[in-house]
Amino acid sequence: MKQIKLIPSLAIATVFASVFMLQSCTKIGTALQYNLALQSGSVTVAIPPMANNGSSASLDAGSNTINIDSFIKAHTAGLLGVANIQSVKLTSCTVTVQNGSIANNFANFESCNAAFSSNAESTPYQVNIADNPDAFATSLTMPVDTTTELKNYLVGNQFNYSVGGKLRRSTTDTLNCTIQFQFNIRVQG
Repeated sequence: MKQIKLIPSLAIATVFASVFMLQSCTKIGTALQYNLALQSGSVTVAIPPMANNGSSASLDAGSNTINIDSFIKAHTAGLLGVANIQSVKLTSCTVTVQNGSIANNFANFESCNAAFSSNAESTPYQVNIADNPDAFATSLTMPVDTTTELKNYLVGNQFNYSVGGKLRRSTTDTLNCTIQFQFNIRVQG
């Protein structure tokens, strides 16, 4: 009689074990999802002295190489790479004048923009400050749209950066600026 009761108990235990194992498999599949913060590195550009003629100008450009595939592999124990990118969003952009002075800083600019492109996507993606305050500043944090999908840019490895703007007052010295973009890369395997 005890054997008869044992069989239904064993069957119930088997069903629960199967359900638990299926749930575990689902969790394993989603465990290979990462959100990785990538900073573009500091790219230096030189803005030459300029007279205020009231027009907007692209001031200078710089470039660097980033091996996105190696970056992803380094942060996922080699399990995922550039082919596993699901989404890329811009999280910040900062432009800093390294040699600013009272007479030459971002207050000289009525508006300012920064842009990047890559060998995978040549159309520059631009962020800007349309109404830059007339106040001494050697660093600008650009407002960014954190919802725009930028995946196509980061499948490349050569990145180009530029800075531009419209002058409020002339500059008299070359302004050495660094541009840094930061991205959130979501990868899934």
